[in-house]
Amino acid sequence: MGKGALVVGAVLIVGGGAALGYVLTTGAPSGPEMTAEQTRTMESAIVRLDGEIKETHSTAKVRVATFVQSRPQLGNALVSRDMETLVDQVYGTKGGEGKIELAPGEVLEVGFIDGDNWQPLVTQPKDAKPSGFGGKPASHAKLLGDQLMVFEVIEVKSQTGEVSGYATFGQPKPLKPAFDLLVAAGINGRFELGTDRRDIGALPADARTMTRQLVEPKASLVVAVPEAAAGSALPLMGVGAGAAALGLVLVVVGLMTGRKKVGQDIAHGITTFPTQPSGPYGASLSPTVASGTPHPGGTQRSLPPFDAPSLNPANMGAGAMIGRWEVIRRLGSGGMADVYLAHSKGEAGFEKLVAIKVMHAHLARNERAVEHFLDEARLAARISHPNIVQILDLGKIGNEYVIVMEYVDGVDLEQLLASARIASRPVPLDIGLGILRRICDGLQAAHTALATDGTPLGIIHRDVKSANVLVSKQGGVKVVDFGIAKAATQAHLTVAGETKGTPSMMAPEQRVGERVDVRADIYSVAAVGYEIMTGHGVNLDLAALAHLGVDNWPHLPPPSTLRPDLPVEIDQLLLGAMAFERDKRPESCGTFESMFEQLMKKHGLSVSDKDIARWVDGELRQLVPAFEGTLSTMSRPNIS
Repeated sequence: MGKGALVVGAVLIVGGGAALGYVLTTGAPSGPEMTAEQTRTMESAIVRLDGEIKETHSTAKVRVATFVQSRPQLGNALVSRDMETLVDQVYGTKGGEGKIELAPGEVLEVGFIDGDNWQPLVTQPKDAKPSGFGGKPASHAKLLGDQLMVFEVIEVKSQTGEVSGYATFGQPKPLKPAFDLLVAAGINGRFELGTDRRDIGALPADARTMTRQLVEPKASLVVAVPEAAAGSALPLMGVGAGAAALGLVLVVVGLMTGRKKVGQDIAHGITTFPTQPSGPYGASLSPTVASGTPHPGGTQRSLPPFDAPSLNPANMGAGAMIGRWEVIRRLGSGGMADVYLAHSKGEAGFEKLVAIKVMHAHLARNERAVEHFLDEARLAARISHPNIVQILDLGKIGNEYVIVMEYVDGVDLEQLLASARIASRPVPLDIGLGILRRICDGLQAAHTALATDGTPLGIIHRDVKSANVLVSKQGGVKVVDFGIAKAATQAHLTVAGETKGTPSMMAPEQRVGERVDVRADIYSVAAVGYEIMTGHGVNLDLAALAHLGVDNWPHLPPPSTLRPDLPVEIDQLLLGAMAFERDKRPESCGTFESMFEQLMKKHGLSVSDKDIARWVDGELRQLVPAFEGTLSTMSRPNIS
């Protein structure tokens, strides 16, 4: 009684005092008054923007790297300032390597570097303005009306290995579709990129706003927040004063009761100590969840802090500390978190590399986003399988939520497929089937995972796609990103009719917000398989469903008609698993994996991790210097 009264009283005093202080200083209550639907729309637009911007950067990097790699004479021509050869390398005027074909709005720039001096020499189109970004390898962006112009710059080396110049590729990304979502929902604001701005709807000059940072550096979405109703300050003042007074009474009662309890404990020789969950890194492992959040198969526990100073997200470069881990470099950023490569050092030279997700600070105040973030760690930590990225720890440093994960030295499957597609290199049949079997094995482990009491967790990934499959340089295949996974007993539950995931890869029932089971993941695995085998993307969303109907779904050409060397059996294998009616799909990922296995046996195929590693090495060599050493542990986390 005494301890409870003290805690409640202290909370009431603090809360009431805060309310009084706010009213006295501002005269109005704070906090967004956006509707739930507007909030969901805003989050959806942010995720869409982040995902599309990141995908555009990735494509641009592949395009410019492929251009440079296919023109070995480019570096020597830059050294000698041989303009005739340079023009030929870009435009194919003398038969050289042939003109690089650009889509409308795309630009290519080639220039030389001499120390700190740089100068553009050839552009395509010829009337394109120089980018102005110089010759240092980096990612850039410009805001041009309703388009974000994304640029990727890479070095060009001569055949002797010296850096002689640079190549810059620019690709436009229309922003209007995401803006239209906001306008349709009655949300006004603006998109900002540095000093450039683009208004969204009608944003009054004196509007109260909140700002959301995007994955693009210096880019943000500023949204108007409706003002609180007039005259609401007086009731808030009364509530604040009343709460503070009641809190003071409870504190006095608690002190009196507590003093009596202490005397009783001493008289009986009882000494009490607070309990603290512990783990290998100073914080509880998978059983830890947010305060008041039920853990699957466990009890409620509060998320313990790492024993470490607070983080400064603005200063997280090499050498910064995240708990006991020292940052080596940032690996990437998504809509929910930044990911860092870090290492821990121990005695006798022990060192371990890890990947650490640090949730964006502005999302840490969003209960919905925090639940998603914690769900990812909580669910993935229950799955122990070589084809699932392992979660090592979960904790909180200051106000920052942190997930420590297994580090995968490799790239995501999406980048490998993009590389192969651009260079017209089909993925070998045995490699493709081997990767699909490993994806199925990992998902089967997730689907059949159990809680500590032996009850099924019922985990469904719901966002299986090539970007969420990591392939290591050792040939390992690992499914990642359980940020929107669905489980039978998870903290965050999906609202009926709400859809999550990547629309083009979703099963029809998932796309329209119906209940999903493991067969939704099977559909997505088959969609990934179609991309692997054919080199063609799959884009079947609601628009396709409305236009094409259910008959003959999924309305894709049979894989063997797009790639003659494929066995015809693979047509039914993949398209059957993408059937519109879930009952016509394989019943489990284990069954689906067995079907791939039987196909391989029939055609005398086998593949080991070493075989996959050799394929990965070959693809990475084709992408030097753009992707050499690229390390990916996260792709486009979702929060909607």
